[in-house]
Amino acid sequence: MKEIKRETIAEQIAERLKEYIFEKGLKPGDRLPTETELMKIFGVSRSSVREAIKALQLSGLIEVKPRRGAVVSSFDLKPIFDSLTYSLSLVTDEEIFLELLEARKALEIGCLPIIVERIDEEHLDKLENWLNKMFNSTSVDEHRTYDMLFHQTLIEATHNRFLIQMEVLVFRFFQKLYELFPHRSGIVSLNEHKAIYEACKSRDLEELEKIMNVHLSRYYEEVKIRIGENKKL
Repeated sequence: MKEIKRETIAEQIAERLKEYIFEKGLKPGDRLPTETELMKIFGVSRSSVREAIKALQLSGLIEVKPRRGAVVSSFDLKPIFDSLTYSLSLVTDEEIFLELLEARKALEIGCLPIIVERIDEEHLDKLENWLNKMFNSTSVDEHRTYDMLFHQTLIEATHNRFLIQMEVLVFRFFQKLYELFPHRSGIVSLNEHKAIYEACKSRDLEELEKIMNVHLSRYYEEVKIRIGENKKL
């Protein structure tokens, strides 16, 4: 790493640290130089180094562990998604909800071939469990919780960390969406979830894509109608 001038801002130190990680080919768990070493390398104060380390922590690139110092983080988009989730929670334009539903549909339907290929007994058991709980739920909130867990389990069945974390982001925002636009057709939703489970169990991709398209499109149309009704008020 090249030394930088004392007046350089902490963000530039962070950028140099990123370069160092990639140039050295560091892997998750590998240690970075100590604060004292970084102060000598960059010719900066301890406070500037700490500010840069903090920025990289917030971005999820590194983490600071007791007695080990700063190390490269494992793959985790949570810090980025947490920030994005907060920003989305401030949205008041109802049209964004339709875009969210389109994004969810694209994500889930796009995952179906992977789900059919990789789903295991553990995830099939989970789907069956959430399905049974949906059928036995006694409130809208309870049904909504198991509905979300059912769909999250579908994405978990891909065993793809990026897709799983993308789905977590979508469903965090969905909590707000469900509060504003709760499902109106409970029995129809239950039967669709059952059909989704059966298609997963039989690994019938064609049937799974068909029922999932119907299932997600129906809720999209419900929300679209509700938004139209709100605009007339």
